[in-house]
Amino acid sequence: MKRIVEYTIKQKVFINVVFVILVIAGAFCVFTSPLENMPVVDMGNVFVHTVYYGAAAEDVEQLVTTKIEEALDGLENVEYIKSDSYRNFSSINVKFIDDSDYRTLYDELRFRVLNARDELPSGADEPTFTYVDTNEWLPVIVVNITGDLPRRSLKLYAEELRVRLLNIADVRDATIEGEYTEEFHVSVDLGKLRAFGITFSQVVQAIRSANTKIPTGRYRKGNVEYMLDAGRRLDSQRSVLDIVVRRDGDGNFVRVRDLVTTARMSHRDPTMIPSANGENAIRLRVTKELNGNSVAISDRVKEVARDFEALHRADGVRVVFTNDSIIEINDSLNTLGGNLLLGMTLVIIVLWLTLGFRNALITSVGIPFAFLCAIILMKITGVSLNTISLFAFVLVTGIMVDDAVIIMENIFRHLQMGKAKTTAVIDGTAEVMLPVISSALTTILAFIPMLIMTGSTGDFFSYIPKTVTYALVASLLEALFILPIHVLDWGPKQVPATVADEDESDPFHHLQTGLFAPLWKLYRRLVEWILNHKVITFTGMTILLFSALGILILSVTGIVPLIRVEFFPGNYFRYHVTVLAPVGTAIEQTDRMVRHISKEILALGPAQAESVSGSAGFYEDEDYVRHTGNNFGQLVITLPEKRDQDFPENPGNDPMVHLGFMRNRLQRLVQDTYPDRENRPLVRVFEEQDGPPTGKAVNIRVTAVTLEHALQGSDQLLAYMRREPELDDLIDLTDDRPEFHKTFVYQPKLEKAFEYGLRPGDITGMVAGALNGQYAGEFRSVDEEVDLLVRIARRDDPGNVTGAGLETPYDILDVPIIEDSASPIRLVDLVDLSFQGEPNVRTRYKGKPTITITANIRDGSKLSPARVQVLTSTYFRSTPDFSQWVSLSFGGEFESTSKSYTSLTFAFFIALLGIYLVLASQFRDYLQPVIIISAVPFALIGVVMGLFITRTTFTVGSFLAIVGLTGLVVNDSLLLIDFMNVRRRQGKPMRNAVIEACAARMRPVLITTVTTMLGLLPMAIGIPSRSISWAPMATAFVAGLSSATILTLLITPANYELFENFKDRFQKLGRLAFSWKPFSYNVKDLHQDRKQAE
Repeated sequence: MKRIVEYTIKQKVFINVVFVILVIAGAFCVFTSPLENMPVVDMGNVFVHTVYYGAAAEDVEQLVTTKIEEALDGLENVEYIKSDSYRNFSSINVKFIDDSDYRTLYDELRFRVLNARDELPSGADEPTFTYVDTNEWLPVIVVNITGDLPRRSLKLYAEELRVRLLNIADVRDATIEGEYTEEFHVSVDLGKLRAFGITFSQVVQAIRSANTKIPTGRYRKGNVEYMLDAGRRLDSQRSVLDIVVRRDGDGNFVRVRDLVTTARMSHRDPTMIPSANGENAIRLRVTKELNGNSVAISDRVKEVARDFEALHRADGVRVVFTNDSIIEINDSLNTLGGNLLLGMTLVIIVLWLTLGFRNALITSVGIPFAFLCAIILMKITGVSLNTISLFAFVLVTGIMVDDAVIIMENIFRHLQMGKAKTTAVIDGTAEVMLPVISSALTTILAFIPMLIMTGSTGDFFSYIPKTVTYALVASLLEALFILPIHVLDWGPKQVPATVADEDESDPFHHLQTGLFAPLWKLYRRLVEWILNHKVITFTGMTILLFSALGILILSVTGIVPLIRVEFFPGNYFRYHVTVLAPVGTAIEQTDRMVRHISKEILALGPAQAESVSGSAGFYEDEDYVRHTGNNFGQLVITLPEKRDQDFPENPGNDPMVHLGFMRNRLQRLVQDTYPDRENRPLVRVFEEQDGPPTGKAVNIRVTAVTLEHALQGSDQLLAYMRREPELDDLIDLTDDRPEFHKTFVYQPKLEKAFEYGLRPGDITGMVAGALNGQYAGEFRSVDEEVDLLVRIARRDDPGNVTGAGLETPYDILDVPIIEDSASPIRLVDLVDLSFQGEPNVRTRYKGKPTITITANIRDGSKLSPARVQVLTSTYFRSTPDFSQWVSLSFGGEFESTSKSYTSLTFAFFIALLGIYLVLASQFRDYLQPVIIISAVPFALIGVVMGLFITRTTFTVGSFLAIVGLTGLVVNDSLLLIDFMNVRRRQGKPMRNAVIEACAARMRPVLITTVTTMLGLLPMAIGIPSRSISWAPMATAFVAGLSSATILTLLITPANYELFENFKDRFQKLGRLAFSWKPFSYNVKDLHQDRKQAE
C-alpha cells in the first residue's frame, strides 16, 4: 500500500490537474443536466380504449370488451386484465408482470388488438392505446385557453398556440384536450316527413347518393392530359339543402330544405368538457422529451403563452396555467436543498471541532467534489436531477466524508507521534487504505441490491442506489488519491509540541487531552465491565433484538399494529375532488356542478388554491385509472408554493389537515346546494401522491362467477367493515358497483317484421338510425372534412327556431320508416316500447365479474392496509357461505407494500452476502466477518425502537434505511476488528489488544458517525423545513446509525474476545486430538491457559 501512496504523491501535478478538470466538468453538468420533479418510471400498464357510440354497457361488454380480451388471451407476462364497459365506451387495463420487457409486450398487444379489429362492430371507433409512464402521463404544465368564446374558436386559438409551443426546445408534444368532434348535422323535421309521406331512410339515401365522388382516372388527347372525377362532395349548406329527395304528387321536387329544421356545422355529443378556474377552456398538455429540463420548459412555455395572450387579449382570449410541475420542483429544491446545505455546514463544524480548522477544510473539500463527480456520472448514465436523486445527496452527505475522516485522522495521529509530514501522510494513508476500501465497498454493496426492487416502485427508488454509489465511488477516489496530496500541500506542518512529544509506545496518548479525553474514560470503564459480564450483556442484547423483530413483524404484517405502517407518507401539491352525480345526469349538468365547486374553492383565496382544473365526463382515481361517464367529473386543485400557503383552519399550514378541512367543507357545500338527496352528487377528496404510484390505501377486489354473487359478497364485506370498530378510521368506504338507470327498450314485433319482409335486425338498425342518426358521407368544411350526420331534429337543437322536433323518447315512434302505398309505416307499427334497468358499468377482473371495495385511511390513524387485509381475510375465511362462491384479492397500497417489502427483504440478504464476501476476502477468515456483520442487528434495534418510542411511521423508506445501514454500520465494526488483529499480530495479549483497538478507533468512529448523522439530522427533524415524504427515512437512518455505533463500540469488543477465545480453544483442542498423548492434558491445564490468554 505504501508504494501506491508514494507513487500518487509523485504524480501530484497530474492529479491536481485532473481534480480541476473534474470540478469544471461537474459544474457544467449541473447546469445542463435535466431537472424534473420525479424520475421517469414505466408503470407496466397499458389502457385500450374503444368508443362504440350509442351502445349500452352490456352491449359494449359483449361486442367490444370481450372480443379484445379474447384477442389478448395467451399474451405472455400479463399479471392481470381488468376491464370496464360503460355506455358508449370500453376501457381495458392490461398490467404486465413487473420488470418484464414492457415495450415489446406493448407492441405485441397493439398487434393483437388491431388484428382483431374486424371482429368489432362496424360502428365502433378504432381502439386507442395509452402506454403509462410518468413522462407521458404527468405533464410539465397545462396551458388552458379560456374566454367567453365559442368552443370552436377556442380550438382554433389552441391550435395556433400549439404550433408555437412545439417550437420550444425539448417539448415533446402539446396535446389538445376538450375539442369537440366537428360534424355537419342535417336535422329532419318529423312533422314534415309525415306531411310529405317521406321516410327517414329516403332522406338519408338521397343525401348519401348526392354526396358521392369517384376518381375516374385520366384522359389523354395528343400531348394534353386531363384528370377525371365523377360526382361531388358536399361543401356548403346550400349544396345540402338543394338535394332532391323525390317528387311529390303534383310533380314538384321535394328538396332537403323542405324537410329540415336546420342544416349546420355542429359537433358530436361531447364525452369530456374541460374548464379552468370555473371557466370554459381548451387545454394543452405539454410533455417533455426524456432529457428535457422541466424548469426551463415550464418557464419558456409560460413566456410564449403570455405573449400569445397579449396578442389576442382584444379578442377576449385568456391563458390560465394549471398542473405546473415547477411548484413541486421549487419545493423540493427549497426543502431538500436547505437540508443539504445545513447538513454540510454541520458536518464541517464537527470536523473543525475534532480535527482543527485546516484539517476540516481539507477534508470537507471531498463533499462538493464527490457531488460534482456524481453528477457527471449521472449525466453519462441518463440519471436526471430530481427529488429522489436530491434526497440521495442529502443521505450521502455525511457518509462521503467517512473515508476522508479516517485517513485524515490517521495521518494526524501519525503526526502526533512526531513523524515528518511526508512520512505521516504515507504511513497514515497506507495503514488504513485496505479497511477504507473495504468499508466503502460494503456501503456500496448495501445500496446496490436496492436495484432489485420490482415494478414501478423499484424504478422510482432506483435513483437512490445509483446516486449514492456514484457519490461514494467519487469520495473514495478523492480520499485515497487526492486528499493525501492536499494534506501534503496545505496540511499542518507540525502538531503542538506537547502532543508530538508523546511516547509512541503509549497507545492512549492521543486521548489524554482534548475533547475526547472524558469520553475515553467513560468508554473504557463500560467496555471493561461488558468484557467481564458477557452473559448479562448478550442476554440483554438477545431480548432487545427479538423484541425489535417482534414489533416489526407484527406491525408490518398487520397482526398487531404496534408501529404505524404506511407505504409512502402523503406529501402533496395537488388534491383531487371527484364528483359522482346521479346516473342519468347530462354531461352539461355535470360540468355546471364542477364549475360551481371550482368557484367556491377559488373564493377561499390564492393562499389556498393557485388554480383549479375541472373536467366533466370522467375522473381518474388513485390508481391513475380513468372512469368514464356523463355523470362523472373531477377537479384538480393545485396548492400555492409553501411560502405562499395560508390555511386559516390550521395555523401550522399542514396540508393533510387542510385536506380534511376541504373534504368536510365540500361535502357541506353539496348538501346545501342540492338539498334533494336524489339529485345530490357524491363528492370524494383525495391527495395526489408525490411519490411512487401506490393506489388507494384499501383496494379489495370481490370476484365471482356472476355479477349477482359479486354484489352479494361486496354487500356482506362492506357491512362487516362498517360495523368493525377497528376499521372506524376508514374514510370514503365504498365500492364501484354499477348503478342502474331507466332505459327505453324498443323491441321489434316479429310478426310485423315478417309481414313487411323485414328481419328483426333490420328493424333494430332502423331504430338505432332514427335515434342516433345515420352518417351520409363527409362534408368538406373550410379547413377539414367532417362527418355528415342525418338525424331527427330535437326541439332544443341550437338554431332550431321552429319549435319542431323530438321532445321525449316516445316521439321517435312516429318516425316513418317504410314507404307504403297508403301511408308510410311508422316505428310504432314495428316495435314495442318497454323499460328496464341498465347498469352504467360492467367491470371484470381476469375475465370474471368484479366489484372493488375501496377506502382511504384517516390521516394520523394507526390503522394500516396490512391490518385491514388481516381483518377482512379473517372474516372471509370464517364465513363459509361467503367464501365458497366469492374470492378476494387485494390491490392498492397493500399490494405495493407486499411486493416492495418482499423484494427489499431479498435485497437485504443479498447485501449481507456481498458484504460477507468482501470481509472474508479481506480478513481471510470465516468467523471474523460474522463478528463485523453482527453490527447489523444493532441498527435494526435502533430503527425499530426509535420509531416505536417516537411514534414515527414505518415506511418503505424506513425499510430502505435498514438495507442501506447494513453497509454503513459494519464500517465501524470493521475498523475495530482490523486494529484488534493488528495489535494481536504485534504480540499483544487478547484483552490489551481489544482495549488498545478501542482507544485507537473511538475517535474516528465517533467522528464519522456524528458527521453522517448530522448530514441527515436537518431532514429528520425538519430544519429549515420538513419533508413529509423523506423525514421517516432520515429518522430511521439517524436512529439506526446512532444505536449501531454505540452498540458496536460496546458489544463488538466482547463479541471479538468471545469468538477469538472460542477459536483459540477449538484450535488447541484440535492439536490435542492429534497429539501422541491425548489424555495428558487435563481441565486444570485448560483453565491455566485461559488465564494466560487473558
